[in-house]
Amino acid sequence: MKRERDERVKQVVTGVSILMLLMVAVPSLLMTWRIVPGLVGETLGTIMGIVTTPFFMEATFVILGLVIVITLNHFRQVREGDDFVTLEIAEDPEVKSESEAH
Repeated sequence: MKRERDERVKQVVTGVSILMLLMVAVPSLLMTWRIVPGLVGETLGTIMGIVTTPFFMEATFVILGLVIVITLNHFRQVREGDDFVTLEIAEDPEVKSESEAH
């Protein structure tokens, strides 16, 4: 039996890969910003301090999530085209003749 390719599998794989990337990037930045020398290390430390503050952490992840969703939607629209549908209105000859009679 041949299985049809399911688009949801690709979406789940994309979502999981983004979450895995964040799961690796955030803790690694938290652990390594002290090792990076100079201004770059101080900047990373300041950014990570702000990002991991309780209120700002949630806001950062909300904004990051919105950016990811909008970016993925943009790429999907570029690949598939716009979603506009044009409907053709078929005129019934009986309706047309009745409107002309009045």
